[in-house]
Amino acid sequence: MNTSIARLDFGDKIYIYLSSGDILTLPYNYTKRIENAKKEQLLSYRIIGGGIGVHFELIDEDISLDGILNYKINHELKAS
Repeated sequence: MNTSIARLDFGDKIYIYLSSGDILTLPYNYTKRIENAKKEQLLSYRIIGGGIGVHFELIDEDISLDGILNYKINHELKAS
């Protein structure tokens, strides 16, 4: 994979900004820990593995770009 996670933003969904310029979105119910976290807890994150994932420090949760892409394929593309 030639692209990586550059940063996150939190609004009505989680916005994942990629180094390619693309933006992915995830619902907060992507994982139970994220769903149950307060926004302040989610803001304490760091990009890991050179951009292949994100670690949320205060809730001890890791998500990966591969996992996000698989989620998008299985939940959104199949629905269309």
